[in-house]
Amino acid sequence: MVQKRKILNLILNCVAIAALASCDLASGKEIATKNYNIEIPLIEISENDSLLTINRNGIFLKEGIPYSGYLVSYSPDGNLESRKGYLNGRLEGNWTTYFSNGKVETIRSYRNGEKHGNHYGFYENGQMKFSYHFENGFSQGTHKTWYANGQLSTEMNYKDGYELGAQKVWRPDGKLRSNYVVRENGRRYGMLGLKRCAKIDSESGDIDKYKGSLK
Repeated sequence: MVQKRKILNLILNCVAIAALASCDLASGKEIATKNYNIEIPLIEISENDSLLTINRNGIFLKEGIPYSGYLVSYSPDGNLESRKGYLNGRLEGNWTTYFSNGKVETIRSYRNGEKHGNHYGFYENGQMKFSYHFENGFSQGTHKTWYANGQLSTEMNYKDGYELGAQKVWRPDGKLRSNYVVRENGRRYGMLGLKRCAKIDSESGDIDKYKGSLK
């Protein structure tokens, strides 16, 4: 019974991911999602498999050999919770997580173990929670987050991992909390309104490269 439920969940969630790739739930705009997992063998094993180990370089091994395939996890009642691709022991392609009701919670794209491509998060009601883009592990382009009611929360712009250009943060009521511009020299101008999460050198004003939070 549990095995049949796992197969059904896999089919339903593949359909759900395909649907999400065709439209942006927050704006109705097309999402440009590149599929990086075409080389990953269609093999699935539990992420708790006793034959899996991790070496000192963070490479996933199965019986001593770098693993290529998918690692999956299920809840005690048989619902799919997570499915992530690996190629030669490193994260590759999509890492997808699910709510207990089977809806997609996050979709994150990887290449050679680094964040690469589009990352999307959703609230349980299907409302978009975040939309990020990475290249070779670093933030690139516009990153957006939303409140559960659909109100835009942040709109931050990055180039090669650094904040660059217009940066905006809104309160839940829609009022601007922060509105500033970051120049090429790393200096910020405008209404800051909050502290930056990354470290800022107090003398040089240099900002550490930002790789984005997991959530």
